[in-house]
Amino acid sequence: MQWYWILLIVFGAICLTVFAGALYMFHFAFGANRKTIRKVFDAREKDPAPLVRMRFDTKTYFDALPYDALSMTAKDGTKLSARFFPNGGTKKVAVILHGWHSFPWWDFGKSFDIVYNAGYAVLAVSQRAQGESEGRYLTYGAKESEDLLCWLDLLLERYGSDLSIAIMGVSMGAATVLISTGKTLPKQVKCAVADCSFTSAEDEFRSTMKGKFPLIRALGKPIAYILAHARYSDMSPITAVTRSKTPTLFIHGDKDSFVPYPMMQKLYDACAAPEKQQWSSPGAVHAESAMRNPDGYAAAVLPWLSAHL
Repeated sequence: MQWYWILLIVFGAICLTVFAGALYMFHFAFGANRKTIRKVFDAREKDPAPLVRMRFDTKTYFDALPYDALSMTAKDGTKLSARFFPNGGTKKVAVILHGWHSFPWWDFGKSFDIVYNAGYAVLAVSQRAQGESEGRYLTYGAKESEDLLCWLDLLLERYGSDLSIAIMGVSMGAATVLISTGKTLPKQVKCAVADCSFTSAEDEFRSTMKGKFPLIRALGKPIAYILAHARYSDMSPITAVTRSKTPTLFIHGDKDSFVPYPMMQKLYDACAAPEKQQWSSPGAVHAESAMRNPDGYAAAVLPWLSAHL
């Protein structure tokens, strides 16, 4: 065999390996992967760790409360679901958005209790491709932020234009919230709370892969566009907050390495909102801020909500 054929075969094998790696990364990061997620949560249900039990206690509370089951069809035809928990007729509503491959009761394992017990109604959204909502791919806030605008419209149409709304998210849900603040929100949205958001999906992938596999990461962009119809440029909270007019409270666990803690400061510094605050949860890793320090969380969040709603 001629040397150039050997070189061509080696080059082709490298290209195929890189493409296969990029496709695997895409399906892991963007795919619904419902069977795998179900197995993960089945295993977690047997975990005796106190913070895990706290989350499942919230699930029990979450499932026992009276709620309205809401549904809508997103702009791209995806059928989405949410639960609205009324609270004594109040017109003050917290819209909560969970993170990557998760559920509202898991990511808001203590904060749901804190907010609801403080007297706020809650709209708990199941983000696309997760939980009770349909969809093949999640998109790190790109389409989810558009979904949020539709949920806000439905909320106002069904429960009245006199609502006063806070939008709250954890992890990818926080990214969804921050991206939405860069859009035109209804005037009834008075403030936002973003707990452990990433600066951008691209930054997050670079961080979780420790800067390795740059070709695989680069190929993720066209694959996401072709299969999920989502651009990385639309998955960038740090870009969106430069246009924000929504008062925003940033929260992050100071031991978070999954979405690195310094990302909060970058988002805070970039945010153009006329009013902004930040609170760090001591000792908390990713998405643990309220559970690790419930009193500190309540002391940061409840006055913020009270001041704006």
